Amino acid sequence: MKTGSKTYWDSSALVEALHDETVRERLGRPGNLTRTHSLAEIFSTLTGGRLGFRYSPDEATEMIADLAGEMELVELTPHDTLSALASAHQKGVRGGRIHDYLHAAAAFKAGAKSLVTLNGKDFKGLIEGLHIVNP
Repeated sequence: MKTGSKTYWDSSALVEALHDETVRERLGRPGNLTRTHSLAEIFSTLTGGRLGFRYSPDEATEMIADLAGEMELVELTPHDTLSALASAHQKGVRGGRIHDYLHAAAAFKAGAKSLVTLNGKDFKGLIEGLHIVNP
């Protein structure tokens, strides 16, 4: 990734950054961003235990606060969200995939050139020109 370019991180990649020091080091670079909604998704993952680990709510909150301090947060306005919902059918987006589409829409809004995720196939074809990368 080019220096100075913006990179959007979805919650799967941010959870990975909490458990892999090499991935975490990348967050120290300028231009990394996510949505506030990602913080709630990370909390759910960290406290839910589905991935083989479970943190207390206090531990999870502290971990998330550290991550958030290293990133820029971008938000979708109600108009942005409604616009994305209205165009979802053009991308074949239905059901739960809308959450991925909204992440991609936030990345596009912020001018990100790449989106970091563990679930690359979920983002394929959503936003033209957005490079999907593994952490």
